[in-house]
Amino acid sequence: MNKKHIRNQNVIDRLWYIEWLLMFKGWLSRSELTEKFGIQEAAATRDIRRYRDLADHNLRLNHSVKRYEINLDTFETTYPLRVETALSRLRSPETSQAMGYETTGIETIPRLHNPNIEVLAALSRAILNKESLFINYQSVENGTSTKEIAPHTMFDSGIKTYVRCFDFEKEKFIDLAINRISKTSQGKLLPDHASKNNDEMWNRIIQLELTVHPMVGKIRNKKTIEDDFQMTNGVRKVSVRAALAQYWLQRWNVDCSKDASLKDKIYQIHLRNNNVLDSVNGFFPGRS
Repeated sequence: MNKKHIRNQNVIDRLWYIEWLLMFKGWLSRSELTEKFGIQEAAATRDIRRYRDLADHNLRLNHSVKRYEINLDTFETTYPLRVETALSRLRSPETSQAMGYETTGIETIPRLHNPNIEVLAALSRAILNKESLFINYQSVENGTSTKEIAPHTMFDSGIKTYVRCFDFEKEKFIDLAINRISKTSQGKLLPDHASKNNDEMWNRIIQLELTVHPMVGKIRNKKTIEDDFQMTNGVRKVSVRAALAQYWLQRWNVDCSKDASLKDKIYQIHLRNNNVLDSVNGFFPGRS
């Protein structure tokens, strides 16, 4: 059977799940399908038979325990799986517990403060409907103030969630931490100058050239760091939005000084082409 001949999306979802369980659990039985999808045993049997028709080399029946187990010697994926999807599913309590984990397959470090759901919803509406938004915003310098903003994108730094927006009072594009927004009210349709198309820092893509920090190379196995960051010929090149460069470089503890002068052990990487930041706004480790 060719998988192109299977057009029922519900069936495709179940076949995908069979392969998922084989890869990440190592086995499955009909009960996994009946419990996950609410189908009868006869339907689960048909799905397993369909999968065997597609990729019989991927599994074998263990009669002693009445389950299908992965055939590691000949296994090949039938349904391509992105590593990002796998990581997301293993972080999900629902998916993980259905597989047999007590909590999650991958534990995540909890955030100290999540955004308010109503604020998230208001920002999403404003972005999708191209409207401005009046907000109450709390800053360290000025306390609480009222702003009119034109949000165009929300992004996650790995520590906080931000919104990229045009600030009508400052007449420029800025980043605001969403958990500091307390109240919102609908604004007006956006003028052209406040649109995403006019956010030069957001639309500009820069390339970062990352190398092993010279200090690390002197005292540790340089090759380990190169492999960690998938470097080629000692360099990892990463393309990022100019507006997000500071968050990316802070998160990965990249020494951005021109002479690799930061000595703390957390700095295992140096930004070789640090001059790329000369026209980029933000805080970068090692640059004043």
